[in-house]
Amino acid sequence: MLRSIAIGLAALGLALSGCSPAGLREARSALRTNDLATARGLLERDRRDHPHSLEVRLALGEVYYRSARDALDWEGDEGRYLAFLEQSVQEFVAAVEIEPESPDAHLYFAVMDVYRGDLGSALRGLENVRRLSPGPVADTNLAEVYLYLGRLDEAKRWNQGAYLNGGGAPQVVFNQMLIDWVEGDLDGARRNFEELRQRHPESIRNINMAPLPLAPRSFEQFAGYCCGSPACGPYLEQACAGLDLPVTRREVSQETLLEELRVEMEKRRRLGELYRQRKELEIEVEGAGAADGDAR
Repeated sequence: MLRSIAIGLAALGLALSGCSPAGLREARSALRTNDLATARGLLERDRRDHPHSLEVRLALGEVYYRSARDALDWEGDEGRYLAFLEQSVQEFVAAVEIEPESPDAHLYFAVMDVYRGDLGSALRGLENVRRLSPGPVADTNLAEVYLYLGRLDEAKRWNQGAYLNGGGAPQVVFNQMLIDWVEGDLDGARRNFEELRQRHPESIRNINMAPLPLAPRSFEQFAGYCCGSPACGPYLEQACAGLDLPVTRREVSQETLLEELRVEMEKRRRLGELYRQRKELEIEVEGAGAADGDAR
């Protein structure tokens, strides 16, 4: 989930079509410069005109989530963070209600779980992605979460499986870079970073959907961004320590944690109601009875 989620969504099949709402393309252009206010305005207008558009709901959910991250990470404004977070979740749930068999919203939910530090829920969300759309997108993201959990053998197995199932760079190479770093093979990590920088630069310009201030030009610079992100550094603490890089942790009030929980429970309630009517999809919402890592 460190790389731009757009890579995964493109692989899952979410691409702009010729009949996409007019504001969607302009909003994508605005996002390239992180002009979130313009993107929000364009997509809110599209939502008004096309309330049942899966593309619009997903794009607006992403914009709201990126706005939430900016509010918390850069402004320290927990109130704005929570407002945008709730709007984001509402859009993604609406996307699921429009198309229950689409995996895209579940991928976003997993991204949110990683940021909140709930890797168990992230694994369950990625298993949902895999049930709805088997292939290297789910597999590479599962590998990344297992890496964060410190379960290297499983991370390697999922990453290798993704490669054998047709997943190439940048996802597989990105994970291998992280694996090399965790195992202390800095030469290997640098080689993989350089391949990404030269051939797939978009894959190293975001961390958990949050654009980096500048595109990293070295592995050490990327590692500094990773260790400084609450969505990366705390999971790779020993690797960061090996490079003498400080780790930044997410700091929010107890009230914000409770509000996040309220939003999460409402999301689960709505998804549970939906998927109880679509039992053939075998989508897990509550997570009861499933142990982390029971994927294969």
